[in-house]
Amino acid sequence: MKPFVFRPAQGPWSSDVSWLFVCLLPDVTRDAALGELLAGCREAMRGFPIATVPDGELRVTLAQVGDATADRIDPAQRAALLEGLRERLAGQQPFEITAGSPLAYATGALLDLEDEPLQELIGTLRAAIRELRGEAAGTFHPGVTHMTLGYAHGEASTDELARKLRRVRPSHARMRVDSVHLLEVRVSDSGFGWTKVGSVGLPGRDDLPQVVGQG
Repeated sequence: MKPFVFRPAQGPWSSDVSWLFVCLLPDVTRDAALGELLAGCREAMRGFPIATVPDGELRVTLAQVGDATADRIDPAQRAALLEGLRERLAGQQPFEITAGSPLAYATGALLDLEDEPLQELIGTLRAAIRELRGEAAGTFHPGVTHMTLGYAHGEASTDELARKLRRVRPSHARMRVDSVHLLEVRVSDSGFGWTKVGSVGLPGRDDLPQVVGQG
């Protein structure tokens, strides 16, 4: 394992630039078993040179608004994005996925996610972003879905981390997907930070305000 160095696919991304992403935010209060799994993973990472991601900062990246940096997307455009996503997700029912197993990788640790249900949602989101803002806006694809648990800031044995993570129990937990969130994401030396712009609830989840903040 070696220190995390961010290399974005779309080219240089400095600490003073942020982008808008559509993400899932896990709710460990509701999904208690997921919270237990995450706590076990943090305990397994204890002693390794890894900056662990707190519960309140965890996210699952689904899509990016890639045609402009966040500073070039004003409040009216952000509200239009949220409304457009809301319209296109009107037929998407909430669902559950399996989170786990935890995995060690070259620059930290992640939680593998049940991928197939999320790929359908990703396709809907990317198509909506392209329709709303043009083809260039929806070219990013997150690949195999996962939740990053921590970013390495020094060298250590990936094999040893993998052995410790493999012992975490429970190794899997259910995670409910009933909303998506538009986040303004920035990169830092220890990983990422984000500010919520707004949320879109899937049918049956109508307690979320459309616009929470403007970043």
